[in-house]
Amino acid sequence: MDGILYLWLLWAIWIYTTFMMNKEHPKRLPYSFMCLVLLIAYPYGVQIGQMEVALPVIIVGLICIHYFRYLSLRAKLYMLLAILSTGMLYAGIGLVAIYDPVIMFIDRNLIIAFSIVLLIYIFYSSSSYLLRITSITGSSIVGEIFMGIPLNNVGLSYPIGGPQSLDVLAISIGVLMIIKWLGEINLLFNKAQISKGEMKNL
Repeated sequence: MDGILYLWLLWAIWIYTTFMMNKEHPKRLPYSFMCLVLLIAYPYGVQIGQMEVALPVIIVGLICIHYFRYLSLRAKLYMLLAILSTGMLYAGIGLVAIYDPVIMFIDRNLIIAFSIVLLIYIFYSSSSYLLRITSITGSSIVGEIFMGIPLNNVGLSYPIGGPQSLDVLAISIGVLMIIKWLGEINLLFNKAQISKGEMKNL
Protein backbone atom coordinates (compact mmCIF):
# COMPACT_ATOMS: atom_id res chain seq x y z
CA MET A 1 0.00 0.00 0.00
CA ASP A 2 1.39 3.39 -1.02
CA GLY A 3 2.14 5.61 1.96
CA ILE A 4 2.68 2.78 4.45
CA LEU A 5 6.44 3.42 4.77
CA TYR A 6 5.76 7.08 5.52
CA LEU A 7 3.28 6.13 8.25
CA TRP A 8 5.60 3.50 9.75
CA LEU A 9 8.53 5.93 9.88
CA LEU A 10 6.45 8.63 11.58
CA TRP A 11 5.06 6.17 14.13
CA ALA A 12 8.58 4.86 14.85
CA ILE A 13 9.94 8.39 15.36
CA TRP A 14 6.95 9.33 17.53
CA ILE A 15 7.39 6.24 19.74
CA TYR A 16 11.12 6.97 20.09
CA THR A 17 10.69 10.68 20.91
CA THR A 18 7.76 10.09 23.28
CA PHE A 19 8.90 7.04 25.25
CA MET A 20 12.65 6.59 24.71
CA MET A 21 14.16 10.04 24.24
CA ASN A 22 15.61 11.86 27.25
CA LYS A 23 12.75 13.80 28.86
CA GLU A 24 15.03 16.80 29.33
CA HIS A 25 15.87 16.98 25.62
CA PRO A 26 14.71 20.39 24.26
CA LYS A 27 13.54 18.91 20.93
CA ARG A 28 11.52 16.03 22.41
CA LEU A 29 8.14 17.79 22.50
CA PRO A 30 8.47 19.55 19.09
CA TYR A 31 9.49 16.30 17.37
CA SER A 32 6.62 14.33 18.93
CA PHE A 33 4.12 17.07 18.09
CA MET A 34 5.40 17.33 14.50
CA CYS A 35 5.03 13.58 13.97
CA LEU A 36 1.44 13.61 15.25
CA VAL A 37 0.52 16.58 13.05
CA LEU A 38 1.98 14.87 9.95
CA LEU A 39 0.15 11.63 10.79
CA ILE A 40 -3.17 13.44 11.21
CA ALA A 41 -2.63 15.45 8.00
CA TYR A 42 -1.83 12.36 5.90
CA PRO A 43 -5.26 11.80 4.26
CA TYR A 44 -5.90 15.47 3.47
CA GLY A 45 -5.03 17.65 0.51
CA VAL A 46 -5.50 21.20 -0.73
CA GLN A 47 -6.62 22.22 -4.22
CA ILE A 48 -4.28 24.87 -5.67
CA GLY A 49 -5.46 25.87 -9.13
CA GLN A 50 -5.79 22.65 -11.14
CA MET A 51 -3.42 20.69 -8.91
CA GLU A 52 -4.05 18.86 -5.67
CA VAL A 53 -1.29 19.25 -3.07
CA ALA A 54 -1.09 16.86 -0.12
CA LEU A 55 -1.31 18.61 3.25
CA PRO A 56 1.76 16.82 4.73
CA VAL A 57 3.90 18.24 1.89
CA ILE A 58 2.74 21.78 2.70
CA ILE A 59 3.53 21.28 6.41
CA VAL A 60 6.94 19.72 5.70
CA GLY A 61 7.69 22.54 3.25
CA LEU A 62 6.93 25.15 5.93
CA ILE A 63 9.24 23.32 8.37
CA CYS A 64 12.03 23.37 5.76
CA ILE A 65 11.51 27.11 5.21
CA HIS A 66 11.72 27.62 9.00
CA TYR A 67 15.18 25.98 9.12
CA PHE A 68 16.22 27.65 5.85
CA ARG A 69 15.70 31.10 7.41
CA TYR A 70 18.54 30.59 9.91
CA LEU A 71 21.21 29.88 7.28
CA SER A 72 23.69 32.46 6.01
CA LEU A 73 23.16 33.91 2.52
CA ARG A 74 25.94 31.75 1.08
CA ALA A 75 24.51 28.61 2.71
CA LYS A 76 21.03 29.49 1.42
CA LEU A 77 22.26 29.87 -2.17
CA TYR A 78 24.21 26.61 -1.93
CA MET A 79 21.19 24.75 -0.54
CA LEU A 80 18.98 26.23 -3.25
CA LEU A 81 21.38 24.89 -5.88
CA ALA A 82 21.42 21.47 -4.18
CA ILE A 83 17.62 21.34 -3.90
CA LEU A 84 17.01 22.40 -7.52
CA SER A 85 19.61 19.94 -8.87
CA THR A 86 18.31 17.05 -6.79
CA GLY A 87 14.70 18.01 -7.52
CA MET A 88 15.41 17.81 -11.27
CA LEU A 89 16.98 14.37 -10.77
CA TYR A 90 13.89 13.28 -8.81
CA ALA A 91 11.52 14.55 -11.52
CA GLY A 92 13.64 13.08 -14.34
CA ILE A 93 13.58 9.58 -12.86
CA GLY A 94 9.88 9.89 -12.05
CA LEU A 95 8.96 10.98 -15.58
CA VAL A 96 11.08 8.21 -17.13
CA ALA A 97 9.30 5.69 -14.87
CA ILE A 98 5.93 6.92 -16.17
CA TYR A 99 6.99 7.13 -19.83
CA ASP A 100 8.88 3.82 -20.01
CA PRO A 101 8.45 1.73 -16.82
CA VAL A 102 10.32 -1.21 -18.40
CA ILE A 103 13.59 0.69 -17.82
CA MET A 104 12.97 0.62 -14.05
CA PHE A 105 14.80 -2.63 -13.21
CA ILE A 106 14.06 -2.17 -9.48
CA ASP A 107 11.30 -0.35 -7.64
CA ARG A 108 10.92 3.27 -8.76
CA ASN A 109 10.73 4.56 -5.20
CA LEU A 110 14.03 2.90 -4.27
CA ILE A 111 15.80 4.27 -7.35
CA ILE A 112 14.63 7.83 -6.63
CA ALA A 113 15.35 7.61 -2.89
CA PHE A 114 18.89 6.22 -3.24
CA SER A 115 19.67 8.63 -6.11
CA ILE A 116 18.69 11.76 -4.18
CA VAL A 117 20.47 10.57 -1.02
CA LEU A 118 23.64 9.98 -3.06
CA LEU A 119 23.45 13.40 -4.71
CA ILE A 120 22.78 15.17 -1.40
CA TYR A 121 25.83 13.41 0.09
CA ILE A 122 27.87 14.77 -2.83
CA PHE A 123 26.62 18.29 -2.08
CA TYR A 124 26.89 17.90 1.72
CA SER A 125 29.70 15.39 2.20
CA SER A 126 30.86 16.85 5.51
CA SER A 127 27.84 18.83 6.69
CA SER A 128 25.38 18.29 9.51
CA TYR A 129 22.62 15.70 9.52
CA LEU A 130 19.97 18.43 9.75
CA LEU A 131 21.20 20.11 6.55
CA ARG A 132 20.96 16.81 4.68
CA ILE A 133 17.44 16.14 5.99
CA THR A 134 16.30 19.65 5.03
CA SER A 135 17.88 19.36 1.56
CA ILE A 136 16.35 15.95 0.86
CA THR A 137 12.92 17.10 2.01
CA GLY A 138 13.11 20.26 -0.08
CA SER A 139 14.37 18.28 -3.08
CA SER A 140 11.44 15.86 -2.83
CA ILE A 141 8.94 18.73 -2.80
CA VAL A 142 10.62 20.53 -5.72
CA GLY A 143 10.85 17.24 -7.64
CA GLU A 144 7.14 16.65 -7.13
CA ILE A 145 6.37 20.15 -8.43
CA PHE A 146 8.62 19.59 -11.47
CA MET A 147 6.71 16.36 -12.16
CA GLY A 148 3.23 17.60 -11.35
CA ILE A 149 3.16 20.73 -13.53
CA PRO A 150 3.89 19.06 -16.92
CA LEU A 151 1.74 16.02 -16.13
CA ASN A 152 -1.25 18.15 -15.15
CA ASN A 153 -0.70 20.35 -18.22
CA VAL A 154 -1.12 17.34 -20.54
CA GLY A 155 -4.30 16.26 -18.77
CA LEU A 156 -2.91 13.63 -16.40
CA SER A 157 -4.07 13.91 -12.81
CA TYR A 158 -1.00 13.86 -10.58
CA PRO A 159 -1.38 14.90 -6.92
CA ILE A 160 1.74 16.66 -5.63
CA GLY A 161 3.00 14.88 -2.54
CA GLY A 162 0.81 11.81 -2.91
CA PRO A 163 1.34 8.61 -0.90
CA GLN A 164 3.96 7.29 -3.32
CA SER A 165 6.10 10.41 -3.00
CA LEU A 166 5.76 10.32 0.79
CA ASP A 167 7.16 6.78 0.68
CA VAL A 168 10.14 8.06 -1.34
CA LEU A 169 10.73 10.72 1.33
CA ALA A 170 10.42 8.11 4.10
CA ILE A 171 12.93 5.79 2.40
CA SER A 172 15.37 8.69 1.88
CA ILE A 173 15.19 9.82 5.50
CA GLY A 174 15.38 6.20 6.67
CA VAL A 175 18.58 5.69 4.66
CA LEU A 176 20.04 8.88 6.17
CA MET A 177 19.18 7.66 9.68
CA ILE A 178 20.79 4.26 9.05
CA ILE A 179 23.96 5.90 7.70
CA LYS A 180 24.07 8.18 10.77
CA TRP A 181 23.65 5.24 13.18
CA LEU A 182 26.30 3.19 11.39
CA GLY A 183 28.68 6.15 11.62
CA GLU A 184 28.03 6.49 15.36
CA ILE A 185 28.53 2.74 15.91
CA ASN A 186 31.78 2.87 13.94
CA LEU A 187 32.95 5.85 16.02
CA LEU A 188 32.20 4.02 19.27
CA PHE A 189 34.00 0.92 18.00
CA ASN A 190 37.07 2.97 17.05
CA LYS A 191 37.10 4.67 20.47
CA ALA A 192 36.92 1.26 22.14
CA GLN A 193 39.82 0.01 20.03
CA ILE A 194 41.91 3.10 20.90
CA SER A 195 41.14 2.66 24.61
CA LYS A 196 42.23 -1.00 24.44
CA GLY A 197 45.46 0.05 22.71
CA GLU A 198 46.17 2.62 25.42
CA MET A 199 45.53 0.07 28.17
CA LYS A 200 47.96 -2.36 26.53
CA ASN A 201 50.64 0.33 26.35
CA LEU A 202 50.23 0.92 30.08
